[in-house]
Amino acid sequence: MEQNPILTEAQSAQKKPPLTKSQLWLLGGAILIGIALELWMEQDFYRLYSIFWLVTLAVFVAFNWKRVIANKTVLALIVPTLVLCGILLFDYMHYELLGFTMLVIPALLLTIGVFTTQEVAYKREGKAVLGVLRAVFVKPFTAIGTYFRSYAGVFGGKKDDSARHGWIGLAVGVPLVVVVLALLSGADAGMQKLLGSWIENINLWNWFWRVVVVFLSSMLFYSLFYNLTWGKKDADLAPVRQDWKFAGPGVVILLLLAAYALFTYVQFTYLFGGTLPVDLTYSRYARDGFGQFAAVTLINFTLLGISLTKSESGRAIKGLQSLLIAASLIVLASAAWRMLLYVGAYGLTIRRVLPLWLMSYFVFLAVVGAVRVFREKTPFLRIGAFALVYWYALFLCIDWNTVMHVYNLARGLGG
Repeated sequence: MEQNPILTEAQSAQKKPPLTKSQLWLLGGAILIGIALELWMEQDFYRLYSIFWLVTLAVFVAFNWKRVIANKTVLALIVPTLVLCGILLFDYMHYELLGFTMLVIPALLLTIGVFTTQEVAYKREGKAVLGVLRAVFVKPFTAIGTYFRSYAGVFGGKKDDSARHGWIGLAVGVPLVVVVLALLSGADAGMQKLLGSWIENINLWNWFWRVVVVFLSSMLFYSLFYNLTWGKKDADLAPVRQDWKFAGPGVVILLLLAAYALFTYVQFTYLFGGTLPVDLTYSRYARDGFGQFAAVTLINFTLLGISLTKSESGRAIKGLQSLLIAASLIVLASAAWRMLLYVGAYGLTIRRVLPLWLMSYFVFLAVVGAVRVFREKTPFLRIGAFALVYWYALFLCIDWNTVMHVYNLARGLGG
C-alpha cells in the first residue's frame, strides 16, 4: 500500500527537533539586519551602508563568538573589514575607489563566515572559494523553511497561551489600526482634522515595500547564518597533487624568459642608453604600455602560483621559477619607471598613485614567491591574499589628497 506523500512530509516535519534558543534569537538578529538594509536602501547613504554591514558582522559574531576569537585567520580578516567600514562611516573615502570598496566589504564578510565555520587546511584554499560561492548562491535559500519554523518557535508553545496570543494580537492589531486610521483620514476631512497632520505623512505603499524588504532580507540572512553556524559542513576537497613533470611548466617558463630577455635588452637601451623610440616623448612613453605591463605581471604571478602548486619539486623547476620572479621584477621596474616619468611630467593624481602602490604590492609578492620556491611550507596564496587586503586598507587610510597637493605644489605641477 502506497503512503500518502502529504502525510509523509507532515510526519517528517513533526520529527524535526525544536529550534534551540540561539536559533530562535537569530530571528531577531536577522530582522535587525533587514531593518539596517532597508534604512540604507531608503536613504542611499554610504554611512548607512557601512552600518548595515557592521550590524551584519555583529550579529554573525554574536552567534559564533567562541569560534571567532579562537580563529587567528578570522581575526586577521576582521581588522581590515572594520577599517574599510570605518572609512565609509566617517566619509574618509576616495570616490574613484568607492564602488570597489563597497564590493570588498561584503566579500570580506563572506570570507569571514567561511573561515569561521569551515576548516580550510593549507593547500586546500579552494574549499574557501567554493564556500564563498555556496554562501552567495546556495546557503541563503536552503534554510528558508527553518526561518518560518523560527516564527512558530517564537510565537508557538503551550506555556502561557494567553500572553502569547496577546502579543500576537498586538503585533497584528497595531499596524492594522494605523492602516485603518490612514484610510479613514483620507476619506473624511473631520477625521483628518481630529488625527492631525502626522497621519498624512504615512504612505501605506512605501511602508508595504519596507516590510517586504525587511522580510525578504531577514529570511535570506537567517538562512545563510543558520547554514553557516549549524548546518552541515562543506566536504573537504582532495589535496592538490604536485604531479606535473618538469617538461610542461618548464617549457612555458623558458619561452616567457626568452621574451623577457629581449624586453630587458630593449629597456636598457631606452632607459639607460638615453634614447627613446622615434617620435615618442617621455610622457607618452610612460603612459603607453602601462596596462600591458600590469597584465604581464598578473600572468607571471598566476603562472608562478600554478607552477608552485602543481609542479614536482626539483632544482631545475626552482631555478626557472626564480628566473620568472626576477623577470617579473624587471617588468615591474620598467612599469614603475614609466609611471614616475608620467608623474614627473604631469604631477600626482589618485589614478597615478594607485598603480605605484599596486606595484609595491607585487614587489612584496615577488619576495614571498622567492621564499616559497625554496621553502615549500610557506603559504604563498594565503599570504598574498591577506597582504592585498591590508595593502588596500592601508592605501585608503593615507591622506593622499594632502600628499598629492604638497607634491604638485612643490614642483609647480597641476593635478
